[in-house]
Amino acid sequence: MTTQAQKISLTTIDAKPSRAQQKQPNIGLLHFYSLENVGDAAIFAAFQRLSGQTSLPRISEWSDGTKAQADTLLSVGGDIFNNGRPNLLTRRFVEKLSHMRWSPERTMSFGQSIPPSCTGLSLALLAKHLKKISSVTVRDVASAKKLRKLGVNAVLSVDSAFVLSQKDGDEASARAVYAKAGLNPENTVVFSIRNFNRMYPVDQLEFINRIAETMEHLKAKGRNVAVLIQADVNDDDSDRAIARQLQTKVEGLAILDPFTGEGTPWRVAFSIVDLAGSVIGTRYHTAVFRMAAGKMPIGLWYSNKGEDLNERFGVPGAHAGDFDPEVIADLAIQYQGIAFNSETLRKRVIKDFRNALATSSQASAAAARRAA
Repeated sequence: MTTQAQKISLTTIDAKPSRAQQKQPNIGLLHFYSLENVGDAAIFAAFQRLSGQTSLPRISEWSDGTKAQADTLLSVGGDIFNNGRPNLLTRRFVEKLSHMRWSPERTMSFGQSIPPSCTGLSLALLAKHLKKISSVTVRDVASAKKLRKLGVNAVLSVDSAFVLSQKDGDEASARAVYAKAGLNPENTVVFSIRNFNRMYPVDQLEFINRIAETMEHLKAKGRNVAVLIQADVNDDDSDRAIARQLQTKVEGLAILDPFTGEGTPWRVAFSIVDLAGSVIGTRYHTAVFRMAAGKMPIGLWYSNKGEDLNERFGVPGAHAGDFDPEVIADLAIQYQGIAFNSETLRKRVIKDFRNALATSSQASAAAARRAA
């Protein structure tokens, strides 16, 4: 059970506010997921950077105390509106909707995707709530189209973590992780993996077999292969079990674990991905980290958010449920060292966040005048 306004603090990110940022409203977070998933931890760090707040309260209930703490309620995360019961509604999904009813005029949603599991009744209810809040910004084309079709004024942007850059990583700790595994990062192809379920219906065994075959192709071409542990939240969101399964299939497979050292895990993971010779990312933020560091990844997407990186920004790859291991291995070698210009996306997410926050602040001020 979280406290009324649980403080999440990551002092490793430089979030010193500019003069303009000091005038911004205090932001409280809705729907934050977990720091044990480095993608979500990076999203939190991104909002530190965007807002200028080193500590962001996690709002779990609405009271006079939390009203005083948060001028703006920011719904954050990635596929935060997953609904695991296609023809019904999960309790967690309904609870998240209720949070947006606390104070719609001061609530904004930024940088999320509408996942495939949010459809039918759940999508209709989500759209109904999003139409009432002050600002909605999504990170992929499919989500924008889906919401606009239902009457939501959704702005299209990119993932919030694109505000981060190479200097935000922890290179020293990442090199120590590689050294512990006996690997030269420049000759290593780093994979991220994930477990699939009813919300992301990919055949797990087939996926593992194809990943193992891809690794064998790369080893035959003289590359080292390694798995990045990107999530260690719970049984439904942890990479450890699959990594161990792959080790039984691929001799000498190394596991790179950013959670075991003293560094901040997302920063270590960011630099592990940056330093690698090539990266094959099943998890979305593996690809985002590589792109934010100025290099092109290979993607194995399983939902609209990952496919969007392919369609909008040319990330090569295939669907995680249907890819040719030899083709993916060849792409990893072909794209080793290929640069990606992330500066445009960095500027875009900064601009889009400022615009969204301004829209939300105006809506909140108008509501206050009406109530006066």
